[in-house]
Parts: sequence; C-alpha cells; structure tokens
Amino acid sequence: MILIGGGINGAALADAASAAGYRVALVEKNDFGSGVTSRSTRLIHGGLRYLEHGQVGLVRESLREREALLREYPHQVRPLPFLVPVYRADSRARWKIRLGLEAYDWIGRSRLVQRHRQLSAAETLHLEPGLRPDGLRGGFMYYDCQAIYPERLALQMALDAAARGATIRNHAEVTGFLGEPNHVTGARLRGGEELRAKLVVNAAGPWADRVRRLLAGGAERPLLSLLNGAHLVTGAFPGSPTHAIYHEASTDRRPFFILPWRGLWLIGTTETPFAGDPAVTLPTDREIDYLLRETNLLFPRAGLTRTSVLYSYAGPRPLLHSSGQAQAMSREHTIYDHEAEEGIRGILTLVGGKLTTARSFAQQALHRIAAKLGGPVCPRLPEPAPETDGLPSRLTEIYGRGVAGILDLVRQNPDLDRPRTSSNPVTAAEIVHAIRHEKAQTLGDLMLRRTGLAFEPDRGLDAAPEVARLAAPLLGWNAAATAQALADYRAELDQTLARGPLA
Repeated sequence: MILIGGGINGAALADAASAAGYRVALVEKNDFGSGVTSRSTRLIHGGLRYLEHGQVGLVRESLREREALLREYPHQVRPLPFLVPVYRADSRARWKIRLGLEAYDWIGRSRLVQRHRQLSAAETLHLEPGLRPDGLRGGFMYYDCQAIYPERLALQMALDAAARGATIRNHAEVTGFLGEPNHVTGARLRGGEELRAKLVVNAAGPWADRVRRLLAGGAERPLLSLLNGAHLVTGAFPGSPTHAIYHEASTDRRPFFILPWRGLWLIGTTETPFAGDPAVTLPTDREIDYLLRETNLLFPRAGLTRTSVLYSYAGPRPLLHSSGQAQAMSREHTIYDHEAEEGIRGILTLVGGKLTTARSFAQQALHRIAAKLGGPVCPRLPEPAPETDGLPSRLTEIYGRGVAGILDLVRQNPDLDRPRTSSNPVTAAEIVHAIRHEKAQTLGDLMLRRTGLAFEPDRGLDAAPEVARLAAPLLGWNAAATAQALADYRAELDQTLARGPLA
C-alpha cells in the first residue's frame, strides 16, 4: 500500500501496517511530522471538555491511548499536572467541574497518572500566587500528559516502520494518481516517479481534501473543516505559574492553556475557521491579542505585550466537516471509503483524528484495509521502552530509543560529543545521526524536527550557520547550496514560527 502523508496519522498507520506484514510505502511532501503534528498544543490528553459534548467514546479511546503512549514512550510523553482555577464569574460551577473530573478519572482508570484533587481558594493561591485572587472560589489539580516533541513521535513511528521493511520517503510530493477514472492503482510523485500499489491511503491531514482533488473528477464535497489553533511562546513573566494552567477564556468561554515547555511558556489555543493553505498558517494579530489578554486577566502582574512574544505558531486542525460552531464540532475520526461513496476502487481517506488517538485510528484503518486486501490484522506489539539509566535527560527527552545511535557515534568519535555552539548543548553527533539515520535532508528538518534547536528564543538562528557547516559535507552542499539552505530555513521559519514582536 501507499500511504500519503507523514504526519502522526500516516506514520502510525505505516507502523501498524508494516508490523502486520504489509508492504508499505509512506510518502510525505515535506518532512515527517512537519504539518499540524508539529503545530499542536503538544498534549497527549483524554479531552476533558469532550465530556461536555457527550463524546464519551472518544474520551475513553483517548485515555486508553494516553496510557499506552506513556508506557512505550516514557521519556517523550510525560505526566503533567494541570491546575484549574475556578472563579465566581466562570460559566462552570465547581460541582460541575468536580463531576467531570471524577468521570475523567473513572473512565481512564490510569495506573500511571494521578487522580484529581480539589483545592480551596487558599490552597490554589498557595500553589499559584500569581493568579488573580478576586472572585477565586477554589481550584482543582488533575493530570494529563505532554509530548514536548510530537514531531519526533511521528518520526519514530515512521522509523519503526522502516526497520520492518517499509519504504519511507520525505520531501516526496504526490502530484497525481495512476489507474483508470474509477480505479486507483498507484501514485505519481513530483519529478515523474511512479509508485504502484493495491491500495492508496490518503492520510494527508489538513491536506486530505486537496489530495482528493487529484482524483479524476476531483472532490465533490469537502470532508474536512479546518480550525486554526494559534499558540504563542514567551519567557518567564511576573507571577508566571509553576504548573500548567487550564481555564476558560473570559471573552468566549472556550478553554485555553498556559503550559510549561522547554523552560518557556506555551500559551494557546484558538479555534478560528480556516480556508487557506495549511502550509502557511501564522496566527493573526487578533488571535495573539486574545491570548495575551486572557493571560493578563488570569495573571494580573504578567503585563504581557506583543514585545513579550518570542515567537508564535498556528496549526489547522482537520475536523469532520461541519457548518456548526467551532466548539461543538466533533473531534471523532472516520475512514472515507471512496469505493462505497463514489465508486472509485483502490483508495481510502482518513478524516479527522488527533495526536493522542493516532495509533488506535491506525488500527481501525488496518481493519478496513484487511477487508479490502484480504490481509491480516495483527495487533502491533509495543516497542520496549529504552533503557536510559545514567543517560543525559535532554537526549532521552528528544530521541527516546534513538539515543543508542547517538552514543554509538560518540564512542566511534568522541570529538562529536562537543557542543557546537556556546549557547546550546546540541552536539555534532546529533546532527550526524539525524542525517545518516533519521532522513534529515534540509536545515529545517535538522533545526525544527530533529534537534529542537528552532524552538530556542532566537528560533535557532544563532546556531544555524554552524549546523549548516556540519551538514554540508554529509548532504553534498557546496558553498552556494549551504547559503541556499540557510535562506530556505529562514523562509520556513517565517511560515511556521512568526518572530516577536509582531507588526
């Protein structure tokens, strides 16, 4: 089969299908995890607010998957305590939040994540003295999980698939389909290369409808509604919290988060209908002002302004098509069978989905694929968690079980273990490993989706020339190609991580 899209859903399906014994080719037009996977709120969670909309099945599935990811990726997916302050003016009373959290704990029944507890107003302020005290009724502490580098989760799943024999290709864009108008037999890549398969699966996330338009006759109706989620990143601010904060916005009552992330603060998100190019989805001035205003209302001493923003990003979440209000849109996922719906054989489209449930979505897709191809449905066996005792926590947090490859390089050449810039601990071994073993082809791959260097306050611009110098001989860049790689990196930053202060 050919899988189109190397985000979390496509990578998870490549992992599951290769484990079941299928021959798989995963193709991604940019880089693994480079789309909405890398522009999320970076949470692995059950979706507490989904309970309000009656999506109990989705919450159960999400909490089950949260537990599985914690077990298999314990260094990259970690429990995170959330404090929920409750104010007199809030739309949800304390008893309602308590019932919701009790249901959340009961549905999850986790052995790895603590149960919630209720706090008085005094206890809440003791834990977070920077909170606005006026009207505070109390609070709750509950636990969900954070994936600091979700793009690397997608990468790891793709690499696991490759280790089982799958072909994985980044920077390989599908430009058309092969076959007859009513029977897809493969895909054509940019440059003219043709791949043939018994089945093509469109797992292109927010690009899924655009991929469907490549079919003969195009897409008759959209399967997706895109909601843009804006996020901003700041340094510490006066009164900044020590826990993740989950509260409702005063202006529209929708939830927003203030999250600790890599020594910085990640604030989000919004839900703005989006109809543009999913590759270019920077936050609007209105979205940034909204997040700053809500943070300042909750933490009165913060005094955040646009000059406080180190950078910001946004990602278009692909939800099941709906004309309703954003908050009420379903977060469920489904599989669109083109043969049943349109009479076109040989292609399926994955619709919706989210970071947390990617692997269960993949297993559901595999059942449908098995029915089409007559193949097996074998449950994917969990990969063993890496042994990391005594290893640098920074390396395990980023690379998980890939740490072994970096340590092998260092044993072969100890000089590779030295940091390459005075301001960041990333070593030459990490750059070499990313190129030799992790399919990195561009400076953006290295900075944004392998090492995390782009998420430094300066967006990695200080380190980029040295990384480019190290990468040049490994990627065959001459002086002109190296200069172009640096220019391309800056252009990619301007499309993905908007610099602060904003205009």
